[in-house]
Amino acid sequence: MGSLKETIRAMTLDAGFSRARILAPFIFPENASDLHDCGALKDRWGEGSPSLLVTALPYGNEDDAEQESAERILMENCRAYIAPFARRNYYKEAVKRLQKLSQTFRRLFGGIHSGGIHTGRRSNYRIFCNSPIPEKPLALACGLGSQGRNSLVITPEAGSLVIIAAMTLPYPLESDAPELDRSVCATCGFCVEACPTKAIRRDGGIERNKCIQWYASGNEASIPRHIAGKWGQRLYGCTTCQDVCPHNKKPIRGAKTSEGILPAYMDARTILAMTDQEIQAFFKGTALGLSWLKPEHIRRSARLALACETKKGD
Repeated sequence: MGSLKETIRAMTLDAGFSRARILAPFIFPENASDLHDCGALKDRWGEGSPSLLVTALPYGNEDDAEQESAERILMENCRAYIAPFARRNYYKEAVKRLQKLSQTFRRLFGGIHSGGIHTGRRSNYRIFCNSPIPEKPLALACGLGSQGRNSLVITPEAGSLVIIAAMTLPYPLESDAPELDRSVCATCGFCVEACPTKAIRRDGGIERNKCIQWYASGNEASIPRHIAGKWGQRLYGCTTCQDVCPHNKKPIRGAKTSEGILPAYMDARTILAMTDQEIQAFFKGTALGLSWLKPEHIRRSARLALACETKKGD
């Protein structure tokens, strides 16, 4: 089955993913003991899919720099920033590419294997991307990357500027071993020093109650005053720790997609004037159109961005 494994990996890379690894469920609990929802994963993994394809789709660091510069000039006041990873719906793009791969795999490898597994069934190819299943432990368990001090997965090809997505496979493939480079952040503390709210621990890990992105993602009913004071002009996405990371400094080409295009900046006043229905309609199909990100959460971020801009102008 080794040749099939490498064929699947090569086809996945040809589909635009920057990295592809295989994880077998029978080793999963041992290599990812920190996964708090392992039971849910097993339920969704199901019978007939003995392997998991874990992928990284890069969004890169070359996202419309000229457009961002032009928008910054146009939005001299009241601008609210959208991080590069959210300016396209890379989650949806990753799912689309995996769906297309599953069709190809079913066509090329479909049939009954000796173990009684029917590889042509669509139900054997289940996709996890930005889902209730935490993909990060999956990525670490099969060596998709190493865990950085800021808790993000750092891949050799595209740093931490990736979307992680996985798909079950009905083939009993050998699992890739973790390739954890424990020296990946050994002498670097740039993210620790740069984090505006000091949410990153020097020994590694994030204090969620201090993380701007945690609150921007719709968590918690209110934002502490000391966090709000450091919010800046962010509408969605705090990437300070990634911006200073040496692993993200090289040119990284992002996957091309037309899904869910958003500008680098929006006028905070416009968002605050929108009704809930208008906000939902505007962001539908984008990375800000997630079911758990409510209009009040987006409006909350817009208010903080506007307050920051107003304070700056005083």
